[in-house]
Amino acid sequence: MTATYTYLTDDHQRLRDQAQEFGRQVIAPHVPRMEAGGTHTDRELPRLMAELSWCGVIIGTEYGGMGLDHLSKTILISEASYFSGAAGGILQASLIPTAAILYLGSEEQKQLWLPQIAKGLWTTIAVTEPDSGSHVLGMDGTARRKGKHWIINARKCFIGNSGIAGLHLVVVRTGRPGDPRSLSAFLVEADWDGIEVSQPDLVGMHGFTCGNVRLRNVRVPATHLLGEVGDGLAAAYTASVVCGRPNLAATALGLHQRIMAETLTFLGTRRRKLGKRHRETRKLSANPVVKYRLADMKSRLMTAERLLYDAVHLLDQGVTCDAELVNAKLVNNQAAGASLRDASSLHGGYAARADHPITRLMRDIQLVGAPAGPDDIQRLRLSEKALGADRMQWSEDFIRRTRRSSAV
Repeated sequence: MTATYTYLTDDHQRLRDQAQEFGRQVIAPHVPRMEAGGTHTDRELPRLMAELSWCGVIIGTEYGGMGLDHLSKTILISEASYFSGAAGGILQASLIPTAAILYLGSEEQKQLWLPQIAKGLWTTIAVTEPDSGSHVLGMDGTARRKGKHWIINARKCFIGNSGIAGLHLVVVRTGRPGDPRSLSAFLVEADWDGIEVSQPDLVGMHGFTCGNVRLRNVRVPATHLLGEVGDGLAAAYTASVVCGRPNLAATALGLHQRIMAETLTFLGTRRRKLGKRHRETRKLSANPVVKYRLADMKSRLMTAERLLYDAVHLLDQGVTCDAELVNAKLVNNQAAGASLRDASSLHGGYAARADHPITRLMRDIQLVGAPAGPDDIQRLRLSEKALGADRMQWSEDFIRRTRRSSAV
């Protein structure tokens, strides 16, 4: 933690201590094996994280979860990401569909699925398609009603946790293309007939699967419809704004903190010879030019962390905060990237060595920008907020629904 926040409690600090200890004792020793494996599905680390009940961090205790807030979730993701971008990616990806179930799920669906998720059932949210990308309403995947079932046909891509998931939250078209009510969301069990998962090679986050999910004539019981017919856009957008964007911001923050730590260690141990006879040396960190770079990195890190923590704290307090959550993702991604460029310059030739930690961070950070919308999408959303063109406040609706359901 790089700053003091009045709203952080002893419980938050205990959770951070637990995450850091797990990171040192479990994640860090596991990273070399994940890196050596290249693109693959790591199952051991998800199993160990599940034993800590982290999958249920925002699930209420009445469903077997930890019953903690979004700030707690942010702390867990950033601390896991500090030790491994893949670890952070695994955790954050499964919490997004969890938010959608909390938001739209019937009581029967919550009773069925939330306890399983809290115990370690990993999930995905399958929205993105190859030909539509961030244009959610342009998707081709469909579901058609047939008696007591829906028949789904769709090609989904860039699906986080596709290799370990036991449950997919799939958003497909059930109405006319382009209509905001044309999409619906379904809870699809991963072992059903007609589901095929594949994984293209990734440049980073080795051990984390972010692959393709193909659904061919998959029969889904009508009871697995999440919310009502036409709620698919709400499921996708709310989960993205309320959970996806701050989750990715937390992943970027953890990587940013590690970038800073690796750079300080490198500069503090490397020495430069001085004088004509090179009898004297001083640390690279004593160089004024280096200090200016470090100051920029520190400033970015402080700003990025503050924006993220304040945004999720607003959500925990029941305050509408779409713009703050969007901005947290934008700033954290940009800040981490800018600091990485500075760090690479300060590391010199070592930044080109495949076995150096800064190189792994360079690869991992590339996978943070696109999910939940690349930077230009965040700028578009912020401009809509500024112009008053975006009338829907997804965080407000999420707060209203989840607080009402928890009070019942």
